[in-house]
Amino acid sequence: MIGASAETARIVLVGLEDQDNLGLRYLSSRLRQMGHCTRIVTVTEGPGPVLGAIQELVPHIVGFSLIFQYLVPQFARLLAGLRANGVTAHFTMGGHYASFEPEALLAAIPALDSVVVFEGEDTLLELAEHIAAAADWRCVAGIAYRGRTGTTLNPVRPGRRDLDELPWPDRDDIDYTRQQLPLASIIGGRGCPWKCSFCSIVTFYEGNGTKGRRWRDPKRIVDEIEYLHNERGIRILLWQDDDFLAGGARGIQWAHAIGRECIARGLHRNVRWKISCRSDETRLDTLQPLVDAGLAHVYLGVESGDADNLKKMNKRETAEDHLMAGEVLRQLGLSFDFGFMLLEPWSTFTTLRNNISFLRRFAGDGAAVIGFVRLLPYAGTAVHSRLVAEGRLSSHQLDADYRFMDPRLDAFYDWMLAAFHERNHSPSGTFLLLRLLLFETHLNLPGNPVDRALKEHVKALTAVSNRMVLDMLEDAAEYIESLSSVPANDPVLESLCRHSIAENRRIRRDLTVLLSGYPGTMAYSSCRLQPIRTAEPRASRAS
Repeated sequence: MIGASAETARIVLVGLEDQDNLGLRYLSSRLRQMGHCTRIVTVTEGPGPVLGAIQELVPHIVGFSLIFQYLVPQFARLLAGLRANGVTAHFTMGGHYASFEPEALLAAIPALDSVVVFEGEDTLLELAEHIAAAADWRCVAGIAYRGRTGTTLNPVRPGRRDLDELPWPDRDDIDYTRQQLPLASIIGGRGCPWKCSFCSIVTFYEGNGTKGRRWRDPKRIVDEIEYLHNERGIRILLWQDDDFLAGGARGIQWAHAIGRECIARGLHRNVRWKISCRSDETRLDTLQPLVDAGLAHVYLGVESGDADNLKKMNKRETAEDHLMAGEVLRQLGLSFDFGFMLLEPWSTFTTLRNNISFLRRFAGDGAAVIGFVRLLPYAGTAVHSRLVAEGRLSSHQLDADYRFMDPRLDAFYDWMLAAFHERNHSPSGTFLLLRLLLFETHLNLPGNPVDRALKEHVKALTAVSNRMVLDMLEDAAEYIESLSSVPANDPVLESLCRHSIAENRRIRRDLTVLLSGYPGTMAYSSCRLQPIRTAEPRASRAS
């Protein structure tokens, strides 16, 4: 029973920290709300910082947040290192993959004692209280663990319907004043009504009975925004809602209510927003009230410009929807970026050409920087289930790896990784720098006005980079399609790869020269908006 323990539990929470890990921070605030002691630590390669926090706090539990399944080997090494250093605390882990594949996770990480499935605020609290009181924790709802005859999965704990019952996320350890332009993450609701075949969000929330969208109260949300701005100095809000406008008319009304409240409290003058949404929600009448309230940047879930790809992804959108959304964002003077999966498991050279052509229409002018990945079939998704049924997933499913129906596309994909890894996935690569600069040159905050000359230079360089990428993609696709099979170390492909890398480095040098004249920009010293990586975790794919 939650709250029944008189013993103060001590918990160390470990995970990737990017744009504030709100999952960990909500867990921490819920535990602290009930009088327990927590410490948040950023995961690293090696046990050092985590071990130091454990030795200092001597926790009853160490909880690990697993964001992506390909990180399982890294976490397995971390947990093994902690055990080797004498840590005897209870180890538990949560996240999407943990919720869908608890048995596989327990098998992959022998040092793990339990898995928290689906939302964890109340489950982790009850688990911590049982362990702190030396009570039998195996009865706690919402966990999985190793039983006598295999993995035991306890009854799922129903999710909370009223998110306003939860305290604000614990941000006490964050020093926002160290940031050049302080930014913080915030979430207004949980869940998504859409059923994209590559996404596990809807499956995750269906798992604990909270299908659809749950919204927090707009006024309470703005209370949090007001605190973040007035007390913590925040100037930029990164909304972590999977689709900020989801939920039809009610979702738009909710978003507009937040905007009105921000304006009523004067927050629109000094705080700017970034949201994520779908292309078919991107309309002038929907976004203008949010722009008035501080909206400056939109992330669009475009994913593809090919009709067949979009159908297989169950996006329920068209290429024209995406193109119209881009025009709306240009009219509103907003910066934007977008997700794009150049390839998916059933791609053909026709769909590939269509996607390249679409990208040229959508962002060839440099309004947004073009980046792309291959669709990864994560656990809990319809794509994953289909590939399992087709027998096409690799034997080591943590990699979510597969081969294309046309082996020549495997050669194209491997070439693509080599040619654009430095540009697209390096922490200081051209993609992230241009993305940050496009964002920064549209902010127009007091004390940080838009520099129109810099804005035009950045757009021009982005257009050059985009065109280079698209030209190289077209050349490689055309050449590979002309072959019956692709030999290893093909000299034409190697030449195209070298040329792509050289051209990217030339553009990167031009960026360095441009930034030398603007030492006050965020991009001059670092890339603060670097996203959590959703692309391939390595530069080349294993055979």
